[in-house]
Amino acid sequence: MGKFKESNTAKNLLISFSAEAQARTRYNFFARRAEDDGYIQIARLFDETADQEYEHALRFFKFFNGGELETTWPFPTGVIEDTRSNLISSAELELYVHDVMYKGFAKVANEEGFARAADTFDAISVAEQHHEELFRELAANIDNNRVFFRNNEQKWKCLGCGYIHYGTEAPDKCPACVRPQGYFELSVKSW
Repeated sequence: MGKFKESNTAKNLLISFSAEAQARTRYNFFARRAEDDGYIQIARLFDETADQEYEHALRFFKFFNGGELETTWPFPTGVIEDTRSNLISSAELELYVHDVMYKGFAKVANEEGFARAADTFDAISVAEQHHEELFRELAANIDNNRVFFRNNEQKWKCLGCGYIHYGTEAPDKCPACVRPQGYFELSVKSW
């Protein structure tokens, strides 16, 4: 096993730190667009995912103890589009990260004898796969007019004030706080 900072694993960890930090910011940008598009729940899910990407970046960052390391990697330079398009591009990026990038980085780490790094890539891949699935499901809800409508009566919760509405669709505005329909989400909790 060679020195850590001279390894491909160290470079891959730095690339991963950079990718996670960029993903965090990208998802915050997409959250603001979702708010503008009237999808408050999707905005909050983008922000929640951004917080999780921050934790991934921190995990990769902690492998280092200062100094400098140079590496290169192609990073996406996308644009902020409509919420559905942002969800699809996010899902595609997450698929690449967990299925190609981190899988390959884990293999290299194992080959170079850095089991802890390999385990970290594998563990974070699990979260990235969940992100991909979430983004695809949310995009499908937009495609199928299921963001604020269901065929059967559901429990809808206002994200602004907590008002609960029962029906096949969220109300046009909250009767309690008058926020628009975009503030409603399906409530799965039955406290």
